[in-house]
Amino acid sequence: MEWPADRTTGTAMAVWRHAAEAALVDITQDREKIRPAIESFKQSLAACENFRTEYRKIVEEFVTIMASASNEQALDMAQAGIDALHSLMMYRLDSYTAVPAKDAFIVTSSYEKLRTVHIQGTQEVGSSHFQLPLVNPANIEEELYGHGACAQVDAWQKYGVLETSASVYAKTALVNTSLPSVAHRKKFCLLGCTSELGPARSLLLIPGVEVVGVCRSGDKLDNLVQYVKSRSPVTSRLSVPENGADILTQGPQVAQWILDQTKPEETLVLMPLAYADGEMNVRLCVAMDLIIQRVTRQRRKAIIYQYSTPSQVLVLPPMAASAAQNRLGKRPTWEKFTSSLSFGNWLQASLPESNNDYCILNSIASAQGPNYILAKTLQMWRCMIAYYRDDLCVSAPFAPICRTRSVVAYESIATVLEGMHHFEPMLAFDASVASSLMCAIMLSQIQVVNRPVPDMDENPFTLFWDGSAHGGVWTCPYTLESISTVNWVLGRTMYPKGFIPEAALAKEKSPEDETRRTKAAIKALEEMEQSQFGKPMPECVRERLEFM
Repeated sequence: MEWPADRTTGTAMAVWRHAAEAALVDITQDREKIRPAIESFKQSLAACENFRTEYRKIVEEFVTIMASASNEQALDMAQAGIDALHSLMMYRLDSYTAVPAKDAFIVTSSYEKLRTVHIQGTQEVGSSHFQLPLVNPANIEEELYGHGACAQVDAWQKYGVLETSASVYAKTALVNTSLPSVAHRKKFCLLGCTSELGPARSLLLIPGVEVVGVCRSGDKLDNLVQYVKSRSPVTSRLSVPENGADILTQGPQVAQWILDQTKPEETLVLMPLAYADGEMNVRLCVAMDLIIQRVTRQRRKAIIYQYSTPSQVLVLPPMAASAAQNRLGKRPTWEKFTSSLSFGNWLQASLPESNNDYCILNSIASAQGPNYILAKTLQMWRCMIAYYRDDLCVSAPFAPICRTRSVVAYESIATVLEGMHHFEPMLAFDASVASSLMCAIMLSQIQVVNRPVPDMDENPFTLFWDGSAHGGVWTCPYTLESISTVNWVLGRTMYPKGFIPEAALAKEKSPEDETRRTKAAIKALEEMEQSQFGKPMPECVRERLEFM
């Protein structure tokens, strides 16, 4: 997968422009309402001299148009953006030939097939009382189970790092002893199965689970294989291409390999997880998108499940604006002084624009770069099209900001994450903790018997709200961009590495709490003994029941 003649910036700007113009194509829609905004957006693109420094404002302008458009117009924009990337990006067949990426995936069976290696678990584990573990954020070498895991999820919800729906989903999976039946007749296809945030390790603890993984060969894959052999039940299996597979250079072969590993009657959970730095991330996401498009056209029982990033321009529920405003009023005075001293560049109030249906919050951090935002926007576009037009089951909740290896490899960014906790409810998760949490949420969300009929009058961005664990970004009183420098200073001076606020951890029950709980249980039993249960039914109640 290649950029056309190495024109990364020009290609990206062309994609944004094509997507915006698509809102004016359908003559049955009210085009005059958004035409001025689109013309203004195109002028901003044309006048842009340095896209690397101006992209935050341009992307916010685009998302504002998409959110204010009708459902059909927004979907037209999403489809146009996808089509533009598929047409402009090139796929190299050999040293002399490169074709538009979309053409390379038309007949995937014509390529040389990938061979398969199956890795079976070795542990004799019963499936009747299985419980999914949650990695303990206070000590990532430990795992929490059952009510202990639920207590930690409750602590996160109370702190403000995940929504009520995410809490319910996670706790449902963490106490569900019949999870093996949820995984029955499902195959989990992980594009980038060695991703730190991905669910591979949690899934492979479930008896009877079948994971179809794609990744390149190397130490990460070797570690995952060793994990399966040492911890997975004997009934669980990981299938990977022999010697690995490169999604960038073997995309069509990967698509055909996935089709060969699955059957039409099986439910296939497709998860795009692979990540790369810089411009390579766009190429990687385009390749994954073409794989998903190719597979879902032949596997109609597929579920697309992806993790959305909270560090982009967000379209959120209106309550997020009021919550951020409330938190802003409770911040210490020195923060207001610091903001004034920096002429508003530091600690800039988020104050997302809001109406009765949604609010818009620009959570882009400039350090991410325009390629990262384009890649993540492409994934959101795919979810919208798959759900509203392709009649597929789709879930794409927000995942929290994490201390992954690729992030903490940069000392400055790692320091910023440590200072982030000062601005409640912001919280950076360890990767293993977030992975186990998001896997629990996913296992509850995929328990769909019938796909709900989408409301074609709703804003398509509402698709991403359900089950979100955003790490506090939704209701942070300041924008991510404006707290970066202060985060770095605080991370260097105040907060130790791996710091977690006490309020974000589940409280251990003291002996006094256990005594109160015991007394409450005894009192409940006494009340039950004094109840009327088992005594003769009053005559008036009997007569009413006979009448009914």
